Amino acid sequence: MTEMSFLDHLQELRQRLIVCIVALFIAAAVSWPLSPMVQRFIQRPLLEPSVVQKVQHTLYSLAHEHFPDLSSRLGLNPEPPKIKPHKLNYMAPLEPFFVQMKISLITGFALAFPVLLYQLWLFFVPALYPQERRYVYYFLPFGTVAFVLGCLFFLYLVWPLIISFSLAYESDILFSMLNLTQYVNFCLRLLLLFGLTFELPLVLLILNRAGIVKLDFLRRQRRMAVLLSVLVAAFHADVVTMVAIAVPIYGMYEFSILCIRVFGRQFQPEPAMPSVPAEGSGFDPPSQP
Repeated sequence: MTEMSFLDHLQELRQRLIVCIVALFIAAAVSWPLSPMVQRFIQRPLLEPSVVQKVQHTLYSLAHEHFPDLSSRLGLNPEPPKIKPHKLNYMAPLEPFFVQMKISLITGFALAFPVLLYQLWLFFVPALYPQERRYVYYFLPFGTVAFVLGCLFFLYLVWPLIISFSLAYESDILFSMLNLTQYVNFCLRLLLLFGLTFELPLVLLILNRAGIVKLDFLRRQRRMAVLLSVLVAAFHADVVTMVAIAVPIYGMYEFSILCIRVFGRQFQPEPAMPSVPAEGSGFDPPSQP
């Protein structure tokens, strides 16, 4: 462990922030030509059948295959779902340009994430013991993979579910006019949230290996974890989005407990101190004559 003054810590923080900003700027510049492809990908739920329609078509097809007479009497039609494409609208002249900048910035953040993790690790290295610094070999690759998995989990599972729930309210008297900026901001905010949430098991595992967090402590704080998961999800209005956010966050907490149980450090209970009888008590040994 290296002793550093307060000014040295500020200088170290300034140096790490400069490296992070430069890496983020370069990654955002590289991501600029990729932003239209990323935008089309996050608009994919608007151009495909909803999750409800896909599940309904699968159930109807299975019923028609195994119970053709019953499905015919019930009117279960196994035809493929009808696709009703939706387009995003914008009202400001330069709104698509600023949206492309946001997408490039978030995509650049994902590309520069290993560099950001490494700079964060270098900032905390002086406060670690030599045997604890070897955790960087686990922190960087697994941290990057966890962030990517969180983003993919959101884009392929959670995001289509949220959009399907939103579009389910369309009817003869209701139609959607989704705004480009609001749609992209909502998606990118949740994308970062899920990417960082998937870092929780790795962070808690490293803290456990370093002797900071114990398994028994995490087990006792399950109610607090549920409460915090609900509070984070409460920033979103509809119930489906809240559930889609709260359940994976708490699921990562339980997965953290499982990882620590398998790969974590096992702490031995502290031995109880033997009680020493006080002087003058009734348990004093008899004096010798």
